[in-house]
Amino acid sequence: MADVFDQIEWNVQKIFDGEPVCVHVGNAMECELKRHPSYPKFHTEAVRAGVQPASSSRLWESLIAMGRLSDLDGDCTWRLVILDCIIPSLRSVSARVSRDFRVDCEEIRSDMVATALEAWKDTATGVAPRNVRDRMVKAAFDAAFRQGKATSSERPMDDIEALSWQEPTAQDCKPRASSIIDVDDIRDADVAEQIRGERAGAMLQRWGCFDAVHSFHDEIRSGHRSGSAGQAVKTSRSRSLISNPNLYYYSSDLYPRHIGLSEAAGVMGIAESAAHRLIRTGQFPLPVARVGRSYKVSVRALMHFKDIPDAIIHVDDVENGALHARDAVP
Repeated sequence: MADVFDQIEWNVQKIFDGEPVCVHVGNAMECELKRHPSYPKFHTEAVRAGVQPASSSRLWESLIAMGRLSDLDGDCTWRLVILDCIIPSLRSVSARVSRDFRVDCEEIRSDMVATALEAWKDTATGVAPRNVRDRMVKAAFDAAFRQGKATSSERPMDDIEALSWQEPTAQDCKPRASSIIDVDDIRDADVAEQIRGERAGAMLQRWGCFDAVHSFHDEIRSGHRSGSAGQAVKTSRSRSLISNPNLYYYSSDLYPRHIGLSEAAGVMGIAESAAHRLIRTGQFPLPVARVGRSYKVSVRALMHFKDIPDAIIHVDDVENGALHARDAVP
């Protein structure tokens, strides 16, 4: 079934119907330039120009100007063209939000288009034409994530799942007790804590990195934590079936302090090129550190941005989960 993205694309193609596109005066027959691209070629150029630095995108400045002029004439043609040229940037984000939050993709895309149009109206004055496209895309991204968080009937992924999510393979599709239990629905806090830790340990074991985690646990037990880990986490809970109440830590201690911009962009659901553009325009929503020619993003800041809880887990629970996962391997 066609959604709003498809409808916009079809309407624009129907409008031009193979005719040359002129972004200078709107009508190729009246333009002094004699060579004009067909709409598919123009669309490709506009999409490519959209991910370039805003200050160098002359095509988009002309496109925005045509959109404003057509608005004055009560014509929505160029507004539709602008939407059609940003839709490729919105498709992947809408699909990711729909998947991660289990929300209908068509509803998300409709909301993204409506919000992008609101941004178009809000930027009619006081905003340079070269910045309008980025404002529309960012507003659409924000709308998608807001709707996903507000309307999702399922819990979001746990912390370690969200940052390291992978498509399940056939071997990983066997039902596991901890994977079908919603921790948020468990009233006993101790049981929820245990399941959360065991789930993390099981995933670490399946990914083949539990040996490093085991060494990390040895440092906790010896009182000599190093690397990204801080001081031992204190908790008011008094579970009876744990070896030591002082062996808790934050799940973020298992991650590096910083990750590359490419990985961070993947978690955020945007292209790396879009992340670079947002950094250049000062609109990237997270603090970044410049390391040579690359950027690093704080993992904890990324978790906060994605509303990923930095859960407190116990070494016993994590190790038990890893042990169960290892024993389950045929």
